[in-house]
Amino acid sequence: METTRHISPVVLRREIGRRIRVARNEAGLNILEAAKRLEIAGSSLSRFENGDGPVTVHLVRSMMDVYDLRLDDVLDLIRQARIRGWWKQYGISDKDFIALETGANRISTYEVTFVPGLLQTADYARALFESSTNARSAEWIANRLTVRLTRQERLTDEEFPLELDAVVHEFVLRYPVGGAAVMRTQLQHLALINELPTVTLRILPATIVSNESMYGGFTVLDFPTPGQPSICNSTHALGEERKDKSEYVEPARLRFGHLRSLALDPTESVALIDRVAEELWSS
Repeated sequence: METTRHISPVVLRREIGRRIRVARNEAGLNILEAAKRLEIAGSSLSRFENGDGPVTVHLVRSMMDVYDLRLDDVLDLIRQARIRGWWKQYGISDKDFIALETGANRISTYEVTFVPGLLQTADYARALFESSTNARSAEWIANRLTVRLTRQERLTDEEFPLELDAVVHEFVLRYPVGGAAVMRTQLQHLALINELPTVTLRILPATIVSNESMYGGFTVLDFPTPGQPSICNSTHALGEERKDKSEYVEPARLRFGHLRSLALDPTESVALIDRVAEELWSS
């Protein structure tokens, strides 16, 4: 099956679901009424509208008849969504964050523990993978490392670039991942990253006292299609949590804006990165 690094079938399914939900509402039907006329279970239609399963061309053609609407654009999306996500060849499921990131065009992220994955060097990423308490094979680590570096290619991709706005706590610069040599190279990488037109990196100094800065890292994903809901993703000790409802996303966006306003500007951030590198990781 064909794959491409510029298309996320998961994000396409979300957009298909959104459009068929809009179509149902325009037809003036609730879930149960529409499902009955389409001769499918209400739970199935709800799942399709939430983007949790692949919608068939046959079903959408039935919707066109029942809703009395043209949905040719949805048919085109269904055909595009048949493609296999590029991450699958590395043993990663469609439920992984990568499946959503692939379809995003802008990311706003705050990190208080580790360098954001999109900005990690290979050695830094490998050190994180190898330090896990879970037993991980060499093949697993190699696959994950390839995926992480592949994700970073979006920052310099001319066809479908990813814009990254990152705020990183100073603690991240001081946390000894992989030892001095790894940290020195990683900080050198961060000092240069703002030269990319797609990346803005700001450091939040440890001297800034802010309760919001201690609540943990989170990411807001935005998508290029108008109307496609943004997603807030947060990582904690027990896993990840994702929300796409505005009552969750908008507070996260406001918090990011607040932390961004407290952080140093990009030039000052580079100066702080260089100072920490000299102070802690120069030898």
